[in-house]
Amino acid sequence: MISLPAQVFEISGADAAAFAHAQFSSDVLALPHGQWQWSAWLSPQGRVRAFFALSRRAADSIALTLRGGDAESLRAELSRFVFRAKVQLRATTGPAAQTSKLDDIRAGIPEIGAELRDQLLPQWIGLDRFGAVSVNKGCYPGQEIMARLHFKGGNKRSLYRIGSDVPLPTGATLRDVRTGEEAGCVLQCARADSDRHEALASLIDAKAESILRADPESLAIQQIEHFG
Repeated sequence: MISLPAQVFEISGADAAAFAHAQFSSDVLALPHGQWQWSAWLSPQGRVRAFFALSRRAADSIALTLRGGDAESLRAELSRFVFRAKVQLRATTGPAAQTSKLDDIRAGIPEIGAELRDQLLPQWIGLDRFGAVSVNKGCYPGQEIMARLHFKGGNKRSLYRIGSDVPLPTGATLRDVRTGEEAGCVLQCARADSDRHEALASLIDAKAESILRADPESLAIQQIEHFG
């Protein structure tokens, strides 16, 4: 197994915590120094642009360890929102993760790479399970969508662990064999043993019990676990 260095994004300066709090979906200001939390950067439509572990190192230092994606791309995009904030943004790398991709799949911890960026609501990939989305703090990109889903309901899609006889590409569309309708998409996949793979998938809940395939030649996909 090849271990790549983690993609890390750093925010430093007098306004580091306030800037992160205004941009990201978790309650950054409530996080004590020296602690970490799961968080995300969302589009105004509530789609996940980046998912990461956010560490509050000190009053003037925030570090994000990305779950997929590129730290330099994130730096370039967030720099457009700095305005007069007293912050410095820096992309770097950190130690490789100590868990395998299969461990992450079995724990239900997704990755959001370029193939999935801006496509999925946090609830569709289980980020609410980790406390990565606050509906009680002030405004941030996508906050109105998050509050509407939380207080009015209506979410019809969630995270599942599935099994397959073949590797499933990230972003692959899963379809209901009977109707041909789209049922969801693959987030990440890893080999479980010599002839079996496991993957995380975002599925429409009403389709989760259907017979699903990623392509006409593969065997039916098996649902293993629902991260409800």
